[in-house]
Amino acid sequence: MLQFKVKCVIKDPLVSTYSVVLQSIDDNYMIVIPIGPFEAEAIYTRLVNIRSSRPMTHDLMGNILSQLGDVKLIRMCIDSIKDGIFTAKLEMEHGGKPLRIDCRPSDGIALSLRSNTPIYVEEDLAKRKNCVSKRCLSDREKVLIEQLMMDQEMTYL
Repeated sequence: MLQFKVKCVIKDPLVSTYSVVLQSIDDNYMIVIPIGPFEAEAIYTRLVNIRSSRPMTHDLMGNILSQLGDVKLIRMCIDSIKDGIFTAKLEMEHGGKPLRIDCRPSDGIALSLRSNTPIYVEEDLAKRKNCVSKRCLSDREKVLIEQLMMDQEMTYL
């Protein structure tokens, strides 16, 4: 498995769809995952440290886990893609017993950001055509992608 971090959330202005961009810690891969508008907001607000006056859904989930005490979120793993849909698992411990809970990657990412839990992607998935190997990009393409993400980051909401 390869560890990833959230690079940004982007919105396609033509069709109002959202994606989260993950980048591998070693900076070799990027993966773009389509997400819904509510999950996009949950991820984006955490990335830029916007706090709501009341807990949002992913805040509530994190609060429940922390209050239970004997439940620990270990990591979130994006483990497959089928028909263009990514799947993920939350790896947890409950009373010392390991648990793997199915989740949407967007929900897992939002929860991971709130609990400072690492995000992983199966290595074979990261190396498939669904991901971008930064080694395959020209310097100009890398600059264009970085600029696009920076522009989107500034104009997201």
